[in-house]
Amino acid sequence: MTTVNDYAKNKGSKIEIKSAMNEDVKVDFLAFITNFTDSFTSQWSTENVYGRQDPIGTFQSTTRSISVSFDIVAFSRKDGKDNMKKVNTLTNILYPSYKSIPGQTSSNALSLSKAPFVKIKFANLIQEEGDFLLGWISSFSANPVIDMGMFTEGDKLFPKVYNATLTFNPQHTQQLGFTDNQTTGRAKFPYDGGQ
Repeated sequence: MTTVNDYAKNKGSKIEIKSAMNEDVKVDFLAFITNFTDSFTSQWSTENVYGRQDPIGTFQSTTRSISVSFDIVAFSRKDGKDNMKKVNTLTNILYPSYKSIPGQTSSNALSLSKAPFVKIKFANLIQEEGDFLLGWISSFSANPVIDMGMFTEGDKLFPKVYNATLTFNPQHTQQLGFTDNQTTGRAKFPYDGGQ
């Protein structure tokens, strides 16, 4: 018998997130997507010059931001407990890595050693050449849907449904754009359409 989890995995319908600092720290969510926005912003500096009605534009960069909203659904108390662990894992991935400073005994005497970069993959919509896409999560929220109820175990509550939203800022590891007026050949950018 095929479970929802097996079906999602076979169809690529999971949002997979892993720490770029330690790829063993990872989490995946069934993709009950409620909203998906992939925004590209071209940034230009402009200068107004005398006698010209339009400003002169100088290109600076193109940035990309992906916002995904999805429901994290529990079909049983076990699912509810697993989902809470996944939310906790993702929340922890958002924090940086520190190292202690030699000779210092205070826990406040730590030095930032690695930024909390992550890698994300969702089917063919969040990917880079069919693999995980590197970047950082600038915001994440997972809000229990109180009206849907909770599973209980003693004095502990496990939401049946979370509404989750994350904003991801990609850091593409491959060249984008054109070289000598020829496209860089990224037929699978930003989405893999199977070309």
